[in-house]
Amino acid sequence: MMGGAAVLAVAALPLAAVVALPTAAVAQDYSSGTLEGVVRDASGNAVAGATVSAESAEQGVTRTTTTDGNGRFRLPLIPLGNYQVTISQDGFDTVSQTAPVRLGGASGYNFTLVAGSATDLDTIVVTGARQSLAFAEATTGLVVDLEELVKTVPLARSITAVTLLAPSTVQGDSAFGDVPSIGGSSVAENAFYVNGLNITNFDNYIGGSTVPFDFYRSVEVKTGGYSAEFGRATGGIINAVTKSGSNDFTFALRGNWAADGLRNQSPDTYLDRNEADEAESSSFIVEVGGPIIRDRLFFYGLAQFQDNNSFDAAQTGSYTYQEADDPFYGLKLDGYITDDHRLEFTYFDTTRETRVFSGAFNNATDTAGARPAVPTIIQNGGESYVARYTGQLTDWLTISAAYGKNEDRANSIPASSTIARADDARTSPSRRVSPGQPAVNVIFPVETSREFYRADADVYFSLLGEHHIRMGYELEKTTLSKFNRRVGPNGGRWIYRRAGATTPQAIGGNLAVGEDYVEYSIFRSGGSFEGENTAYYIQDSWDVNDRLTVNAGVRMDQFALFNAAGEQYVDFDGEIGPRLSFTYDPSGEGRDRVFGSYGIYYLPVASNTAFRQAGAELFYSEYYRVGNVAGQPFAADGSPAARGAQIVGWSGATACPGGLGAGFSAAGTVGCRVTGRGTVPDTSSLTAQNLESTQEEEWILGYERKINDLWSVTASVNYRDLLRNAEDVAIDAAVLAYCTRERITGCDNIYTGFHQYVIVNPGVASTIVLSDILPGDTARRTVNFSARDLGYPKATRTYTALELSFERAFDGVWALQGSWTISESTGNTEGYVKSDNGQTDAGITQDFDQPGLTDGSDGLLPNHRGHVFKLFGSYQLTENLLVGGNMNISSPRAYGCIGVHPTDIFAQAYGAASYYCGGQLTPRASEFESDWIKQIDMSVRYNVPLNFMSGDLVLRADIFNIFNFEGTTDLNEFGELGNGNVDPNYRQPLSYQTPRFVRLGFDLTF
Repeated sequence: MMGGAAVLAVAALPLAAVVALPTAAVAQDYSSGTLEGVVRDASGNAVAGATVSAESAEQGVTRTTTTDGNGRFRLPLIPLGNYQVTISQDGFDTVSQTAPVRLGGASGYNFTLVAGSATDLDTIVVTGARQSLAFAEATTGLVVDLEELVKTVPLARSITAVTLLAPSTVQGDSAFGDVPSIGGSSVAENAFYVNGLNITNFDNYIGGSTVPFDFYRSVEVKTGGYSAEFGRATGGIINAVTKSGSNDFTFALRGNWAADGLRNQSPDTYLDRNEADEAESSSFIVEVGGPIIRDRLFFYGLAQFQDNNSFDAAQTGSYTYQEADDPFYGLKLDGYITDDHRLEFTYFDTTRETRVFSGAFNNATDTAGARPAVPTIIQNGGESYVARYTGQLTDWLTISAAYGKNEDRANSIPASSTIARADDARTSPSRRVSPGQPAVNVIFPVETSREFYRADADVYFSLLGEHHIRMGYELEKTTLSKFNRRVGPNGGRWIYRRAGATTPQAIGGNLAVGEDYVEYSIFRSGGSFEGENTAYYIQDSWDVNDRLTVNAGVRMDQFALFNAAGEQYVDFDGEIGPRLSFTYDPSGEGRDRVFGSYGIYYLPVASNTAFRQAGAELFYSEYYRVGNVAGQPFAADGSPAARGAQIVGWSGATACPGGLGAGFSAAGTVGCRVTGRGTVPDTSSLTAQNLESTQEEEWILGYERKINDLWSVTASVNYRDLLRNAEDVAIDAAVLAYCTRERITGCDNIYTGFHQYVIVNPGVASTIVLSDILPGDTARRTVNFSARDLGYPKATRTYTALELSFERAFDGVWALQGSWTISESTGNTEGYVKSDNGQTDAGITQDFDQPGLTDGSDGLLPNHRGHVFKLFGSYQLTENLLVGGNMNISSPRAYGCIGVHPTDIFAQAYGAASYYCGGQLTPRASEFESDWIKQIDMSVRYNVPLNFMSGDLVLRADIFNIFNFEGTTDLNEFGELGNGNVDPNYRQPLSYQTPRFVRLGFDLTF
């Protein structure tokens, strides 16, 4: 018989080297896994009462249990890593096996005991011990051991790059930054977690906090079928776990450098002078970890120092230079009260600043003008932390609790806020004439804070099979502080105008027709907006027998949002989401798995909606006579030096707010046009009284086959349907029609097309409180509008996909993994955001603002990619030399022609925003396509022998887009300008895929 050590080494090889696995999640929290298995004798009979001991190879803790009557055992919610599993029973040789426990649920193994003596340690064997398929939930996606994967495969240093390895994921529109679209949903419908801390950007739900890349250990991408524990997403869940300390002291130095000289250029576009662009980045990472108290308390720390610089030139004769060099910090502590009771604490600081300099650029000579002395400052990041307790109280009860806080910001601080912008509106188009700020408004500050509390319990029992019930409660409190104001002193902007015959200031003889005057427009809005998201869930994972597992769960979400005065105006109470799934082993051998799932998912309202709708808005204009504009007409603060007396008493004038430090007039002066007086608006008219949250339905059916210990294949069919959407609409046309039916005259003086916007479920009857008292009434009306009255179709979005994937695990020589996704994403709305115009106002986009804007909107959506091929892997050429590759090929994006609506006068006011060109309907995605995007990256890793010291040195080279493909990633879809004229740049490229560049690096570990 082969020696026990030799058998162990051979059997463990394919298990210990797995870096990316299909995921099926069960018995996990956000940062733990579960070790489970079946113990049988050589004849295949279950071995009951066997002692199973699992010792962590990293932290030394040991968990022990016994097998049940069916030979099964389970060690739930244990830290990730490798475990030495030892199984003993009287009458059998002791079995010992190295078993990795990965993120994403249960790691299952089959063990075979050979008749012998349990006390004879010289006969330890592992014959028949093999990893089995995960017969748990039907969750689809990918689990990546990132710490191992980056050693072999070229990968951009972002969580999006990791997410894009999974099937059913595509790169989102560049207008939203580096974020993914998952399962046909918009980029603003995903949820991001680190060690159980939700780091999703709840301002507009686009992305999450930027965590240092080397801080991650494992990343789980859930693309569908996730259990009742997970919610607040209709796209995917990106769940990451950080590195931790162990019983071994470790120290690592890592470096990365992407030089501008090793980068190619993209072709120019009609907007960008890409040939003149430059970019260079470098980072230096220090990692240290080890025991504070051996076997009981561990630490891991990371510091990342970086230097990023970029230069971007525009065809309009300007440039932008950015530089950033702030460090990142991260800390993880793990402590064990006993082997069964664990404490964790995670802290990271992502606070950083980017300095942005803007100046003139000579396109003829490719030279940049002088850099301004004072830059615009972009502030991002913040401090975050999470503490967690996990305790196994008995063999049948495990509990956990967590508390944490996530802070982030997205501030843009202009170089100066003391100089107002001045524009001359007497010309068409208007032109800037002040020497001050180029911007009109600035949104600052933008700060978010999320605080959460969570408790979970896992209960195991036997009743007509084996049951694992997981239940929990979570409360998160969010706060968004966000303000919008003009860039000038007190939030003011100067606009030069010329009086016409109908100009209000000319009526009554205050101004002569043709006389020049100047408007001082004051705008300040925003506040602090709180939200509360509560969730209760329960899910039963029922092993009906050895071949069938049924999961039945339900999640109840409650979403609340408050205005700037602290009054609740969005209340989604009791959003019930069933989660059902099954897995079935048709052969009974543990190598085949048929799985399916059904789920309902909900989205909360983005806090940006409260900022846009329910802030304290101060918005008014004062008017002054003005002299000659020529010849240095501006004072140091940007105000016109030739400004004359204020114009008062004109038609439509009202009392100026005054006394608020905003303008120059005294309180009560009748010489202003006032839109907002700095108070929070009444919120009863902002949402339909029967409003419900965004809801999506999902179906999955799949099959997985484990061919042998190295190869596995999976096929699944996925279907998603947007059942309803919460979106803002203008109701002016509906109110005017209502007034006509009710024979109310004078409504058109109030409802002019853009007066009242309300969040409704498009295509559904809505009960709405009117914002104003109608002529002849003494109080505001509440009106029941039918879907036909409102004139908006039901929001639709469907995603249908066939996913084919395979994995060949690393065997010491090579590994390969890939997928082919055939899909269709179609409907009349992309979802929470709008790629067509880069709109980031989640849940209040332009999609349903006017009925005419929905004409022709049904078609292939911006995130549709009919075919996506992915392939990544590595090959060990020699003992010290390894090469890797990563390929992503996706089919084109489809475009229509966006122009001015020919008949809907309210939609016309939006300019080029309708699917009409030349007065003809041009439906979404019906006109042209972008290129196929072919991205092929290669890597080389060389392990340098260090004979003079204890440590490892790896030299790295990654070549991204090695063939320098120049596919167009975005094109101009606007066939008309805002005035209805033909846009000469229609169909022209706006951006290309990232050109070839090289990243060099090293890893020195001790």
